[in-house]
Amino acid sequence: MGRHTDDLGWCRRSQVKMADEMGCARSTVFDAIERLVKAGYLERFVQASDSGRDSAHVYRVVLDPVHPSVATVEEADTPCRQVGTPAGISAPPAGSEPAPPAGSEPAPINDPSLTTPQNEEEKSRGQLEDRKQVERWLKRVHPKWPTYVTDSEPKALSAAFGLTPEERQTAVERISDYLAHANVGGRTTICTFGVYLAERRWEKLPAPAAQPFNEHATPFSKPWCAWILAHLLTAEGEAEKGWPLVSTLYQKARLRQGHRFAKRWHDIGSAFEPVQVGSREFETWRLEFERRGWLWVPDPGKQPVVFFPAGGPGGLSEFEAAIRANEAEGNDDGARQAAE
Repeated sequence: MGRHTDDLGWCRRSQVKMADEMGCARSTVFDAIERLVKAGYLERFVQASDSGRDSAHVYRVVLDPVHPSVATVEEADTPCRQVGTPAGISAPPAGSEPAPPAGSEPAPINDPSLTTPQNEEEKSRGQLEDRKQVERWLKRVHPKWPTYVTDSEPKALSAAFGLTPEERQTAVERISDYLAHANVGGRTTICTFGVYLAERRWEKLPAPAAQPFNEHATPFSKPWCAWILAHLLTAEGEAEKGWPLVSTLYQKARLRQGHRFAKRWHDIGSAFEPVQVGSREFETWRLEFERRGWLWVPDPGKQPVVFFPAGGPGGLSEFEAAIRANEAEGNDDGARQAAE
């Protein structure tokens, strides 16, 4: 890289050309660049064409100056300076001072590149482990991408290394959103997975829509009883309107199966109070159902309590008022909460 940089340390080089120049495989060049980038000796700026095909990347051998415009860096095919060798460089003249006497101890090794402290070994092992984790991640998620068969795996891996674990997780979660958005936009081609990662294209998507609250509730629980009573009240005189839905939930209750209810039923039912099965109050509620011609709740079995509005049957009027007020606020989803 240093043979081809401009005065500020920048160059644009093809890995294929570098491999040909040095007589090695492209994978060797790729691995060497990865190590140099991680060690902080080299900066890499991924370049991708509009078609998604491989393009020579821009590199900066780490120096102090910052390049004013990356776009002006030209491709270099020949060295921009002569490369000298130790054999061609004259040695400086020897000094007049005598050399110090040799001691009995072994000569110290001053070159830090010839020694590997323990913390450096641990750091290398950690980097190797991180690399393997990213490679396993890519093998798991890359096949989900439409252009996987023709994609450049090294480019995708390089882009993946530039992301944090949290960013990679978000990228996977937004794949379906990105593809759906591309289809809606009428695109005939999809970018490569490497471009999707390198350009963080999921960040340009609209924020995902909030998922509707749809929480499961067991039979005879507060939201379950609130849903039943609301449908019985609003369907009085129109049995064919609400009772089939109630009967469906009753059948599921006999099978000890619950149901998912919207947030309004959890909120409305939160004020219900437990009524002991077999108690006098429980019998009062049964008689109220019978008086109104409603279907009485199925046998609760081992369920010790069933929830009803506070205050006994007299609390039904207040409960009905709460239902009507909720509907007036635009939360009338009762008809859409049919048992599945």
